[in-house]
This record gives sequence, structure tokens and C-alpha cells, in this order.
Amino acid sequence: MRILIAGTGGVGGYYGGRLAAAGNEVTFLARGAMLQALRRNGLEVRADLGAMRLPDVAATDRLDPSAPPAEAVLFVVKTYDNAEAAGAVAPAMAAGTIVCSLQNGVDNEAFLGEWFPEATIVGGTSRIETFVVEPGVVAQHGRQSELTVGAFTEEGRPAAERLGAAIGAAGVPVTVTDDIRAALWLKLVVITGLGGVTAYARGTIGEVLDDPDLDRLFRDVLAETETVARALRVGIPPGLADTVHAYAEHQLARDFTSSMARDVERGRPLEVESLNGAVVRYGREAGVPTPANRRVVDALLPLHREAMARRAAGSSVDERAGESEPA
Repeated sequence: MRILIAGTGGVGGYYGGRLAAAGNEVTFLARGAMLQALRRNGLEVRADLGAMRLPDVAATDRLDPSAPPAEAVLFVVKTYDNAEAAGAVAPAMAAGTIVCSLQNGVDNEAFLGEWFPEATIVGGTSRIETFVVEPGVVAQHGRQSELTVGAFTEEGRPAAERLGAAIGAAGVPVTVTDDIRAALWLKLVVITGLGGVTAYARGTIGEVLDDPDLDRLFRDVLAETETVARALRVGIPPGLADTVHAYAEHQLARDFTSSMARDVERGRPLEVESLNGAVVRYGREAGVPTPANRRVVDALLPLHREAMARRAAGSSVDERAGESEPA
């Protein structure tokens, strides 16, 4: 299968590497030091689930419009880079190309559908902890690497099944779901809480749980996001907010901190508009108050805007495709 990885960070590097090792014709869209390293040394994956080295990979920052179109695109850039990445992948698109977002948030698929109306858009979520160790080297920690993919219409289901089959043949556990919208919102509940609040606190989940104010904020963010999802008639499991809090309290390592919290520390742009900001927007539409999520947005949005301004001026360390953690 001809597959384009749009964003070669931890997530794109790991799954793209697995797909390439399984014999798929994979092209990595990258830039800067990552692109140079991929061209010079190939891709190395240091993984608890099985390390691998691909000494020769196809990597580019500019697609050839005369080349055969991609059969599938995994869209894995940070959400604030969606428009730039969509423009970059446009030469690889054709009628029927399968486009699957593995990003955070619940708005990416609608965005991609507007950009590529002739493509088949499917949704996806990942449960994996990955990050870039250095250019050309990505790491995966833990025992999780599952993907869930699904179509938004019955007509799109064959495309989701075809993509799922390719992913499964690459040794990645995959589920093709009948309700991808619920899967996306379930992840949003998790990540607005764990990601948003540890970023707000600039600390670990243990520090959040030990601080009464931060723990109350954590509980409220989770509850608001769950309430908004139910108001939108999304079929998430009952008691999801309490389940996520219990998981953080009893199963998650106390030194856990989210990728968004690490981005705060490093002065990088943040996905807060696509995460807690989405809860605020959808809550407003549904008539659900979201003051806890608004508190997170108000604290983090100025940091995001400052980081974007630095990046535009050429002083950012942002890699434009990044990390992930279990959700």
C-alpha cells in the first residue's frame, strides 16, 4: 500500500516505521533536522514492543505532483499546523485516497474533509507513548500501541477496513470501530484532563492529585468534557470522568506528565485550542457551562500564541510533529 506519513514525529515515526517494515511503500513527510537524518541514516525505532532500524526510507519535504497518489495518508502533525500540512500533502491526494487523522481533538476530520472533498476521511485514535529522541530516532515506551480507526459513514467503512488490515498486517493491534465519534470524544475527555491540567499546573499528575485546588480542577475538567459529549449525544461510557480520575489516582505513575506539559516547559506551541478550547466551544453551542476548561484555556492560550510568534520569527525549537501518550 502506498502510504504517506504527514508529520514524522514520535507517532508518525513509529507507525510509519512499522508499516514500512511490513513491506508497504511508505513516504515520510518531514523537514529540517529530521528530514536530513532520515535521508542520511534512515529511521531507527527504539521500542519496548520491538526495536527496528530502517537504513533506507523515502523522506521528503516536498511531494512530486507527477508521482502516483497516495492510497492512504496518516495525518499526524500537531493540530495548529493543520493548514500548512494539508497544503503540503495536496499533491499526493486523489479521489478515494484514505485520509486518517491520528491527532488529538475532535475537529480534524471535518477540517480534512473540507480540504479534500474527494478523499475518504476516516477517524483514528492511538494508545501509545512515543517521542523523538533525536532526529531520525523515535522511541516507544510501555506495552501499548493500539490503534482504533473508523468511518463516519457506511460508505466509508470499506476504506477503514482496508486501512485497518494494512495496520494489522504490520503487527500493530487495531480495531475498526462502528462509532469512531465516540472513540474521539473518549480520548478528548482523557486528554483535556490529563494533558490540560498537568500543563496548567506545570507539573506531574502526582502533584495535581496532592493539591486540593488542582485536583478539583482536574475533576471539573473531566466532568465538563463528559457532560458536553453527552449533550452532543456522543456514546461514551457511563461514569467516564470518574473512571479517568481513578485511573490517574491508582494506576498512572505519579511522575507522569503530559506531552502538552512538556511543551509548556520547552516553550513550544500548545494544542490547547483543539483540546480544552474545543470543550469550551462545543459547550457554548450545547448550553453547557465549562468554567474549568475555560480556566485552562485562559492560562495556556497566551503561552501558545507567544510560542507561535517565536516560531514565526525563527527562534522556536518546535519540531511540528510530536509526542503522544496513552489515552
